[in-house]
Amino acid sequence: MHMKFIALATLMLWFLASSALAKDKITWGLVNFDPKNTSRTDLARTFITETLDAYEHETVIAPIPRIVSEIKGGSHWCWAGAIKNEEREGFSFLSAPFIFTFPQRIIVRKERAGEFTNDGALSLEALLRDRSKRTSIARNRAYSPAIDALLARFPPAQSNSSMAEAVQMLLADRIDYVLEDAGVAKAHAQQAGASDALAALTFKEMQGFVLGRVMCPKTDWGRKVIAEINAVLQAQRGSARYRSITETYHDEDERRSLRQVYDDVFLKSE
Repeated sequence: MHMKFIALATLMLWFLASSALAKDKITWGLVNFDPKNTSRTDLARTFITETLDAYEHETVIAPIPRIVSEIKGGSHWCWAGAIKNEEREGFSFLSAPFIFTFPQRIIVRKERAGEFTNDGALSLEALLRDRSKRTSIARNRAYSPAIDALLARFPPAQSNSSMAEAVQMLLADRIDYVLEDAGVAKAHAQQAGASDALAALTFKEMQGFVLGRVMCPKTDWGRKVIAEINAVLQAQRGSARYRSITETYHDEDERRSLRQVYDDVFLKSE
């Protein structure tokens, strides 16, 4: 009986010690900005996770609606790449910007680009009003206040759950255009064996640089994680390594544009 008590006590102590040593886990909802998950967003997220070594980090490839649902429900999920808006502030904590990119463009099949530009300046509002031009918008995605307001006024007839799906629909002529980051669209077109099939067009309502943030649930846990991420960003956003992440995959002309706003816009953004 005495030996059984000792064995039981030993087992309980081992369990308690193991629980104390077990790391808290962050599940990162991974939106496939790039089919190989090596986009600038992925590189910046990896930098953050390497620094937050007190946590276990798991990545799950999931569509935006699933990620938003997990965060709304208070799961220990975070999403690197969210754009801040009033709705999201209601159910989540958002970090300071951790990445910035060029704005989305109107993506069309290259041989049809003239159809969209022959009337002068391209307007997203005009396209959305024209029901003969089909598009598809990702569910639960945010673009910018101005663009989101247009999409609310003129909601497209079709929606999709992923960037890859939207590009595939465009390549298959099931839609006429899609609103997307030019690099993201190109990466998914390459994955489909159509690397030179698309053109990226500027439009009147296009915003400036896009600021991506980390989004975690609006709970005490989420508040703690975001505070720790903000501390990393405060310490590292000005470093040479972090600067290099934002320039990855851009040509030299684009890098010059990025450098012009890095200190004046990105580092001062909250």
